Amino acid sequence: MPGPATESDRLETIIRSHVYPEGGTGWHRISELPVAEELMTATGKMPSPSSLNTASPSKDEYLRFQYSVLRHEGVEPLRRAVQNYKSAPDMAESTETCIYTQVRKGVLSQRRRKLIFVTLQVFVRGANIIRLGVMVRVTFSAVRTRQLVNWSASERLVPGTVVALSPVPDNFEKGCIVAVVTGRYDEAIDSPETPPPLDLEIRDPEVAASIMEPDQEYVMIEARSNYFEAVRYVMEGLKQAAKEESPFDKYLTKGAKPVTRPACLSRDRSLLDISSLYHGVDANIERLNIPTQGDIPEHIENKTGLDGSQLMALQSMITKELSIIQGPPGTGKTHTSMAALKVLLSTQPVNVPIIITAQKNDTVNELLSRCHKQGVNFIRLGGQTKDDAVFQRTLFNLRAIHRGKARRRDRFQKRLDFLKSQAKVLLQRCFPPFRQQLILPEHLQVVGLITLRQCASIMVNWTGSLNTIAGEVSRHPFGPWLGNETLAIGPHQSIHVPFISDNGAGGVLGSEEGEHNFYTNVRKEQLSGKPVLISHWHTMKIPKSADNNSKAIVRRLLANHDSLWNIPTHYRGMVYQYLEQRYIASTRVALTRVFEKINDITRELKVVRWQEDIETIKESGARIIGCTTTGLTKYRGLIAAMQPRVMMIEEAAETREANITAALFPTLQQIILVGDHMQLAPHADVLELSKPPFNLNVSLFQRLVEGGVGYSSLQIQRRMAPEIRRLLSGWYPLLVDHDCTRAQDAVPGMGSQRLLWFDHQEPELANRYASKLNTFEAGMVVGLYEHLVSNGTRPSDITVLTFYSAQKTYIENALRRKCQLPGRQSTDGYEQAGPEVQTVDGYQGKENEVILISVTRSPEDRRKPDAGFVKDLRRAIVALSRPRRLLVVLGNAQNLGLSSARHIWGGILDKIGGLRTEYIPILCEAHGTEIHISKPDEWEKLASKGGCGVACGRREIVHGALCDRRCHG
Repeated sequence: MPGPATESDRLETIIRSHVYPEGGTGWHRISELPVAEELMTATGKMPSPSSLNTASPSKDEYLRFQYSVLRHEGVEPLRRAVQNYKSAPDMAESTETCIYTQVRKGVLSQRRRKLIFVTLQVFVRGANIIRLGVMVRVTFSAVRTRQLVNWSASERLVPGTVVALSPVPDNFEKGCIVAVVTGRYDEAIDSPETPPPLDLEIRDPEVAASIMEPDQEYVMIEARSNYFEAVRYVMEGLKQAAKEESPFDKYLTKGAKPVTRPACLSRDRSLLDISSLYHGVDANIERLNIPTQGDIPEHIENKTGLDGSQLMALQSMITKELSIIQGPPGTGKTHTSMAALKVLLSTQPVNVPIIITAQKNDTVNELLSRCHKQGVNFIRLGGQTKDDAVFQRTLFNLRAIHRGKARRRDRFQKRLDFLKSQAKVLLQRCFPPFRQQLILPEHLQVVGLITLRQCASIMVNWTGSLNTIAGEVSRHPFGPWLGNETLAIGPHQSIHVPFISDNGAGGVLGSEEGEHNFYTNVRKEQLSGKPVLISHWHTMKIPKSADNNSKAIVRRLLANHDSLWNIPTHYRGMVYQYLEQRYIASTRVALTRVFEKINDITRELKVVRWQEDIETIKESGARIIGCTTTGLTKYRGLIAAMQPRVMMIEEAAETREANITAALFPTLQQIILVGDHMQLAPHADVLELSKPPFNLNVSLFQRLVEGGVGYSSLQIQRRMAPEIRRLLSGWYPLLVDHDCTRAQDAVPGMGSQRLLWFDHQEPELANRYASKLNTFEAGMVVGLYEHLVSNGTRPSDITVLTFYSAQKTYIENALRRKCQLPGRQSTDGYEQAGPEVQTVDGYQGKENEVILISVTRSPEDRRKPDAGFVKDLRRAIVALSRPRRLLVVLGNAQNLGLSSARHIWGGILDKIGGLRTEYIPILCEAHGTEIHISKPDEWEKLASKGGCGVACGRREIVHGALCDRRCHG
């Protein structure tokens, strides 16, 4: 009779429930990955509406709806891309579709007036067997961009992207294979314009085995707007959540509004110890308590360094089962969160880590960096960080320290290595390496494709060995028999020769394409391995007379001749090709079985690895586990086995509801949502899903607040100068300024100005992806940046924000050309230069001394005002609330005032009033001269960088003589 389950047994049970999820019925059985049939369907099917508006919807119905909406977003962009290609196989790439395929297209050259034909391919090169399973190695070429792609900077085909492949010339009529990119090996290419090899995960082992054919050409389609990994793990997590009970279910599906205390806090507890927050005094003097509900004594503010609204938020965060904290811009959300973490760490068991998570890597890393500075031990799941202190505490690095304890894993690793060797043998028998050239006769005989006598007829006169073949087909047993019936070929090469566009425009595309913005400047973890490469080294001559009936002819020849030498010479190439194809087909069955066993072993490896990870985390003494909201579900089994009780979610108003729902581990007792539903909301890649009844862009934070669940709001801002903060008063009427905002230094070269709108009507342009840019605004931004730096502002204190990726790229390039800024190496190996130039969407949660906003939009036809992205209220709030000391907006005010965004920008322009001018007023600090700049070329007319042009008149430091140069600032 087995004894009682140990703690180790319980942890293993939790892990196995994630690695080997049980089947179910209904939506539980639907694959997260797209299936071929739906990608080849002409019309997509919208998710079924939810019954969440009923009095008491079931949890299963709630999760089904979340799952179906996410899955539609994961499938629909790729389905549309496939359908776009099917409708026009010769199409160039569009704003939605990336195409990698054989292209034979005539392009009329304006210079030579002749057709230029280019043939390019997607081919399977072999299998890369790693601890995640069997990956299919492919090479590809790309010509549909019309320009070279700088792959080292491109966001195409990054790990986690889902792609669709179809054999040529089927082109998705009957055949479609769905795969996920798991590796992109930029380091394997000599030129950044050469497409790198890829590893693809194909879930079905039989399909993975069947695709092992090096000469079969495929077309491969990628949807620009979709990054599948962002939804894949969340969908898996939703299935897990459906099998678990959570104390938070009542808030999600039952509409519960009064928030109760967590299970760990007894109802009769009236005070909580927050002595860990003592600020500037000896914590041993007295115990510092806070009431669990009601008003907070004023003296606690002085002792903790928190203002009244922050203390009310803190009270909610440490005493409520579900705490919602709204933090308007500059009110110290992160500071308050760190205070709450301090208190929670002092009350929670030391062996149960607290989870902190956020939508973006930068936010997670900032929180963990603060933990490090406060001496709090933590561990980071996922390795995307520029902070060295955080990087040292990644699970990846801590695994290396504990690698010597991986004995259980070694057993499975040895088994995996054995299966990999089996797969290698099978693949190399079908596709011999270069040194061998052709399949050996004995292998054909073993599977019954030729008889013993036929094999002997070839081998009898062969006195060589595999080593003596040495890449010469004539030294192979079949070499003399085949004679001149072979034609040498080699592996297919990846090349990229772009279409010649009508205007002859060239250039190289890089990260400016605007795909997957969150992937920029981050190298994903990917597992490298030593792939088993496959190739044919020869093709055979086939008699024209045998084209229509070659198989029957070969079968008759083999049946009639015991000696293969009796087969007529001109048929021998055809006979070998037939035998080769039959041998490959017969071996695929065995290869499929090996691949299945490999997948089984890799799952066991995952179980053992997570068990070892738990030991590593415990031995590290980590009190905090940090990861992104995607990581919450990617590592769900590992985190669930740690049995956390508290989870804090920063950027909660920007996080999709499903990401949180999928991570409601059954042991959780407290959830803290920190964010601001007036700032950026979750993004929907499929526009229809952002509308009712799907509302993918409505966060759980926003839904609960608007549903009447109580929340705390921070009210004192310490960032913006009061003149800037007043722009936001219409949306934050209770927001007030801390005294420190009135004491900030002025920005040198700008006089006493804190706020300025530079107004113009110069027209916008659009790039090939329909993203907008405004070269006039960019020129003004570059000139103003130079002026500010010349007057003493550090480049790192200036941020340029824009609403469009094309404008971001244009300004970055203009700064590099104009300012000749030296590059600086960041900790992740990427070279950066000058100020940070960022889109508004990528800058939430950040701030800087000086913010320059390029509005960009300015339609050439003034009768058709259009605000575009600028009409989004949340984006406007984020953009305007980033600066501390100076905000300069550059944009066409008339366009915004007449557009559909006038309800937003009209009020802002009214508040700016006389600070809106058609010039930028700058100040010469040396002589107090104000200079007005209204065009980009006027920056060049200044006597020197930062000078006003009058005689300098200042004494030189070295000789003491008066300077006779013109003013140089």
